[in-house]
Amino acid sequence: MFLDQFSSSTMKDSVWRLFFIIFGLISFSLITLYSISDNPLSFNSSFYRQCIFLIFSSIVFIIIKNIPIKIIHDNSTLIFIATLILCIIPFFLPRVEYTYRWIDLGFFYIQPSEYLKCATVIVIAKYLSNHQLEVKDNSIIIIPSLLTILSAFIVLNQPDLGTAAIIFAPLLPMLLWAGVSNFTIFLMIAPIITVLAASNIISFSIWAFVMFCFFLTFQASVVNKFLLYFANIFTGLLTPFLWNNLADYQKQRILTFLNPDLDPMGSAYHIIQSITAIGSGGLFGKGWGAGSQTQLKFLPVQESDFILSVIAEEFGFFGISIVMLLCFLLIKTLLDIAFRSSDYFASLVIIGLASILLSHIFINSAMTIGLMPVKGLPIPFISAGGSFLLSCFIMIGLVVNFSKD
Repeated sequence: MFLDQFSSSTMKDSVWRLFFIIFGLISFSLITLYSISDNPLSFNSSFYRQCIFLIFSSIVFIIIKNIPIKIIHDNSTLIFIATLILCIIPFFLPRVEYTYRWIDLGFFYIQPSEYLKCATVIVIAKYLSNHQLEVKDNSIIIIPSLLTILSAFIVLNQPDLGTAAIIFAPLLPMLLWAGVSNFTIFLMIAPIITVLAASNIISFSIWAFVMFCFFLTFQASVVNKFLLYFANIFTGLLTPFLWNNLADYQKQRILTFLNPDLDPMGSAYHIIQSITAIGSGGLFGKGWGAGSQTQLKFLPVQESDFILSVIAEEFGFFGISIVMLLCFLLIKTLLDIAFRSSDYFASLVIIGLASILLSHIFINSAMTIGLMPVKGLPIPFISAGGSFLLSCFIMIGLVVNFSKD
C-alpha cells in the first residue's frame, strides 16, 4: 500500500517527493559530518566545507533546471568533448595524491571525471534518440559503446578504477530502455563474461566453446560471426595485460576483497573497521557523537567512503534502514519520472542518471560490509566531497528540468 501511493502520484508529486528525499539524505549527511568533525565550524572541517559545497551546488542546480532541454540536446556532443578535455588536463598538471584526477582551482580541487559520467549519459541519449528507427539494428550499440569505452579509458589511466566502472553502468540500462534486442545485449555482456573467465584457462576454454555454439545459431554473415567471436577471444587474451597495468593499490584492493586475511593491517583494515563499526551499533546505535570506532578515528575515510558505517554505529540498524529506504525511494522516484516523461531523449537521460546513482549506492553499501572491494566511491548526497555533491545536484537538476510537462 505504501509503495502503491508512490506509483499513483503525478509528475509534480514525484518531483516534490524527490526534493523531500534529497533533503532527508542531506540531513543525515550534515548531522553525521558534524558528529565526526573535531571542530565542525572550522573551514577545514568536512562539515563546514560540505555546507559551502551545498550552497554552491544548489545555485548550480537552479541554473541547470532552467536550461531549455533543446539547448542541452543540441549541445550534447560539445558538452561531452569539453568534459573529456577537462579530464585530460590533470595529466599535464602535478599529481595530487599520486593520481591525475584533480584540477587545483586555488580554493578547492575539482574532479572532472565526476562530470564526465553525466556528459557521457547525455551524449549517448542524444545518439539513441536521433537513431530511434535503427534501434533493432545490432550496429546501434557501436557508437554508445565506443563513447563509454573512451570515457572509461581516460579515467582508468588517471587512475580511477571505481569511476571508470561507474561510467559503464548506464550503458546497458539505456540500451534496454531504447529497445535494443536481447541478442544485442548478449553481445555486450559476452566480453564481460570473457574477462571474468580469462582468470583460468579451463573456464576460458569452456566459455569460448559456449560462445562458439551460440554464434552458430546467430543469423548473420560468416564474416560478422567471425569478427564477433574473435573480438571476444581477443578481449580474454588482453585481460592479463590489463591486470598487469593496474596500479599496485588497485590490485591489492581486489585481492584483499577476495581474501581480507591477506592484509589485515593494510587494505583489509578499512573493511574490518567498517564491519566492526556497523556491528557495534546494534539496533538503535550508540548515540550521536558516541561511536567508538568513529570518534576515535579507527575508521578510515569515514567522512566519505565509509560514512554509512558511521551512521550504522551512531544510529544503529534503525538509522541505517531509514537511509537505505530513502536511497530506494530516490531511485524509484527517478524511474517514475522517466516512465512519465513524454520526451524520448529526456527519459533516456533520466534512466542513465538513475543508473549512475544506483551504482554508487549499491557499490558503496556493499563496500562497507565487505561484499565488494574498497573503490573509493561515495554515496549520493551523504558522503562528503565537493565534486561529487556538485555532480549529484547537476544530475537532479537535469531530472527536474526534464520532468517539465
